[in-house]
Amino acid sequence: MTRIFITSRISGPIISALGEKAEVEVYERSAERPLLPEQEFMARLKKADILVTEADQITASVLEKCPKLRMVAATRGDPVNVDINASTEKGVLVTNTPGRNAQAVTELTVALMIMCARRILPAREAMLDGDWANKPKGWIYLNFQGNELNGRTAGLVGMGAIGRKVALLLQAFGMQVLAYDPYFAKEQAESLSVELTGLDELLRRSDFVSLHAPVTKETKGMIGSEQFSMMKSTAILINSARAGLVDEQAMLAALKEKRIAGAGLDVFHHEPLAVSDPILEFDNVVAIPHIGGATNDVIRHQSDMVHDDIVAFLDGRLPKNLVNRSVVPKPAR
Repeated sequence: MTRIFITSRISGPIISALGEKAEVEVYERSAERPLLPEQEFMARLKKADILVTEADQITASVLEKCPKLRMVAATRGDPVNVDINASTEKGVLVTNTPGRNAQAVTELTVALMIMCARRILPAREAMLDGDWANKPKGWIYLNFQGNELNGRTAGLVGMGAIGRKVALLLQAFGMQVLAYDPYFAKEQAESLSVELTGLDELLRRSDFVSLHAPVTKETKGMIGSEQFSMMKSTAILINSARAGLVDEQAMLAALKEKRIAGAGLDVFHHEPLAVSDPILEFDNVVAIPHIGGATNDVIRHQSDMVHDDIVAFLDGRLPKNLVNRSVVPKPAR
């Protein structure tokens, strides 16, 4: 009977459904023990036909030691933890879960905008420090006046699944949305009521600049000193995508010199972020610990996709979310 080894977060109903098709072994992750020790992981993996993983490193060496393995279902949008070339050479199918966290990151992006615009974290800290109770009447109101999203302009860099969702949500707030994405068609922009612009124009016109692009040779460090100098002094940078899109030192300088008004960040160049990191010294920065995809709904979304792809594979069909489509599937043993 086919054996499935699960180390990722998969919902109970899906585990039960897969159990009707195969023998299922689940490693229950915890905050204290998110990953199995390598030796124990390998001992279990060698018995499996299918692995469902989020963070385990599936290298060429691992694949070499696991000749029984036929499929790796990576619960990630980008299966960077899996050696795709080696998997293809070994006849191991690799699937991913595209868009699993798109809604979660979209909503967090807008939350970061609101938190920055309304200065929510400093206001809460002032209340906890006793300022609301002890300062003169009206001090809180006068010192924490923020801005509304309505009527302002958001510039989105990258119009993939998340960028498109963010555009629609921001329009519901009454915002004008600009977009920069060389691969996004004019017809697509028009269908979303989004104005396509060049990056420089987007930076000059936007009250909020929100990043939604992958890190590539073209995009790495794309927001640097020159780009910060183009932004409004009242603008806020939002990054819920990848830290590598931004020149970190240029961002720190822009914040320190008040060339921009603030930033909302869920991603950082060095994670976890040290308590002593200079980014935490700014009261105009909302910094949160990379929780963009941390919702119960994301687990449900990825579980459904994994289930459908594994069932397709077991039924002799190609999985919908197959990454290495040139693979010649390894026969069952």
